[in-house]
Amino acid sequence: MKESISNKTHRLTNGISWSWQHPHIDHRYMVLGAWLCSDIVSLFGSTLSSLAVPWMVLNLTHNTVATGIVSAVQLGMLVVANLLCGPLIDKLGPTRISVTCDCISAAFIALVPVMWFAHLFSIPLLIGVVAVVGTMRGPSNNAKDILSPSIAAFSKQAMERITGLASTTSHLAGTIGSALGGVIVGLIGGPYALAFTSLALLCGAGMIGFIVRPALLADSSIVASLKKTAQADETDDASSAMQSRHMKSPDQPANSRAEQTHSMTLPHQLGLHIRAYIRNIGDGWKVLIAVPVLLGYALIPAVTNMLDVAWTDVLAPAWVLNQHHGSASLGLLFASLSLPALVGSTIATIIAERLPRFPVMVIGYLLVGFPRYLVMALNAPMPVILTVIAIGGFGSGFLNPIFGAVMYERIPVKARGKVISLTSAMIWGLMPLGSLIGGFSSHLLGLNLTLAILGSTYLVMTLLPVFIPALHHIERPERGALVADIAEDAQTATAEVADSRVTNNSVTNNIGTDES
Repeated sequence: MKESISNKTHRLTNGISWSWQHPHIDHRYMVLGAWLCSDIVSLFGSTLSSLAVPWMVLNLTHNTVATGIVSAVQLGMLVVANLLCGPLIDKLGPTRISVTCDCISAAFIALVPVMWFAHLFSIPLLIGVVAVVGTMRGPSNNAKDILSPSIAAFSKQAMERITGLASTTSHLAGTIGSALGGVIVGLIGGPYALAFTSLALLCGAGMIGFIVRPALLADSSIVASLKKTAQADETDDASSAMQSRHMKSPDQPANSRAEQTHSMTLPHQLGLHIRAYIRNIGDGWKVLIAVPVLLGYALIPAVTNMLDVAWTDVLAPAWVLNQHHGSASLGLLFASLSLPALVGSTIATIIAERLPRFPVMVIGYLLVGFPRYLVMALNAPMPVILTVIAIGGFGSGFLNPIFGAVMYERIPVKARGKVISLTSAMIWGLMPLGSLIGGFSSHLLGLNLTLAILGSTYLVMTLLPVFIPALHHIERPERGALVADIAEDAQTATAEVADSRVTNNSVTNNIGTDES
């Protein structure tokens, strides 16, 4: 017999809701803080590894091509994972995906210092490790992003403020990771520095798994939404059973959908899953293509991010090495970009709702791109380079809050997992090519000429939105639409609850598609 709705709700909340009822602690801000801190420690680890790995390869091989190949492998796997992970996140839930992927990444990254200590380290081993890490990083990053609307609804904050806070914590993690990363790599070496990356990923997974997930499951709006979902499930089950009886002959017993699926052969089940997977991805593409603003602001950042990867993963480390500086100088370059970006992002978080989006976006892009490449191509003094990079970093801090808000305002709630994953895949799609371009072109054309060419390309892409009218329409919609969207978020943020518990009765396989 099916479990009653009240029993389901009691079983879902029993043992977890009490921990969020402390009279002196606002659990909304505790959960928001845990989500942000998880981003900080995870991104700190990623920033540290992005500094340690290229520096380690350059010092071992003295070859920018090898450095570009290692970076391209990791980013290539990340792009593939971004393309395919959307339906999986919608089915299993973002918190579950985030925790699992971060733990797997931590385990593989820990292999590098262990193999180095055992004198078994090699570049092919490193390529295998970064391939796995790239595969896990895509779903993990997307899962954390998809949690943004649920966190906004839970903490009762505006979506722009949540995306601004996420951007601020991202820059904070980048600043800390860059500043400390250069020192850590200089003190203990790149391989052992990756142990800190592994530890950071485990800490981030713990915050999501033990704080954010239980709080979202215990939230009253989620429980209310679960009741509605369960009632709909019962109605659907009754309808499905009735249709099944009419389809069967009188002497043949009616089987449930779960029993029919269980009777299928394994290849048949696998084929059904693959077809459903492809259909979900196709639905995501349809939504993305139907919104020109999203499509345009996915293509332009795809090119600029490609150029950024060439700079961070190959050109900047090679420039520092050619100038006979140490890893601390490389960390200083990255920190001079991320610290002002943190300041800019913080200011944007406070005043973003009052700023005109389009001119702020264009100015921010102009500051962060071309000048940085130009001064390094001219071998300007280090203080000049740091100043130019810092100004660009400040401008870049205003970009992510704008892009994040535009994305969440224009993507249908139930398609966010698919569309955000596909948009992210487009933005990241050219990044592996950026690593290869940076490696091969600096090897063939020289470092300075490569910096000049890529900087000029950055300038052209930055100015494109000015001349394309369709990309001007990024201002915020009416407030009523935003309120309705937040209300829908609260109702659709129950996927993990429903998928992990209600479906244990095999009454439906649709309840896990709109999870929190």
